[in-house]
Amino acid sequence: MSDPQKEQYGVLGLAWKRYLHSLNTKPLRTKALTSASLSALSDILAQLLTTRRVYWRRTVAFALYGGLWSGPANHYWQNFLQRLFKGRSDPTAVVQKVILENLTISPFHNALMMSFISLIIEGRSVRATKEKLRRDFPPLIINAWRVWPLASLINYRYVPLHLRVPFVSVLALCWSTFLIVSSKRDPAIFLERHGHLLDVTDYREIDANETLDDDWLKVAGQDAEDRYFDAD
Repeated sequence: MSDPQKEQYGVLGLAWKRYLHSLNTKPLRTKALTSASLSALSDILAQLLTTRRVYWRRTVAFALYGGLWSGPANHYWQNFLQRLFKGRSDPTAVVQKVILENLTISPFHNALMMSFISLIIEGRSVRATKEKLRRDFPPLIINAWRVWPLASLINYRYVPLHLRVPFVSVLALCWSTFLIVSSKRDPAIFLERHGHLLDVTDYREIDANETLDDDWLKVAGQDAEDRYFDAD
C-alpha cells in the first residue's frame, strides 16, 4: 500500500518534516546526531581529497567529537544567547550576537578542534600540540573572521532559532573539511617524522625550498593515520 504522506510531501519533504518534528520534540539529541553525521562526512571528504582512502576509525572519532561536543555545545550556546538578549532580534542585538560569538565561542571552538586533530587524529604530543597552536592558531582565526561573521549575521538575522544549530553544522561541514585538509598539508608533521632524512631543522625550510616541498608532499601522503588508525 502507498503511504499517503509520502505521496503528499515526497520522500525528501517527508524526511524534512520528520526532521523538524524531531528538532521540536528532541532538540538536543537531534542536533547532536546532526553534528555527528556532518562531522563524519567532513572527515570522509577530507580523506578522499588528501589520501583517496578512508580510515573509518578516525571518522568515528570525528563523529564522536561532533555528537558529544559540537552539537550539544552549539545547542546550549544558542539557548544562552536567547536568555542573554531576552529573545531580541533587532539589528543591534544581531550585531552584538555576531561580535560576541566571534570573539568568544568561535575562537574556543577552533582551538579545541585544532587540539583534537593534533592530539587524537595525528597522535602528537601535548608539547607539539602547544607549538602547533602557537604557530597556526593566529592565521587560522584571522581566516575564520573572514568567513564566520557573515555566517553568524545570516544565522541570527534570518534563521529561526530551532534551525540555527543545524545551519551552523552544515557550514561547519565545509570549515571542518578545510581544517582537516590544512592539517594534512602541515609541513611540521613532515618535519616531525621525516626531517632527519633531509637534514632539516626548521619546518619553514620546507616551505622555502621547492625540492624539500616536493619531497614532503610525496612522503606526507602516508600520514599519522597509518600509525594510529590503520593498525588493529
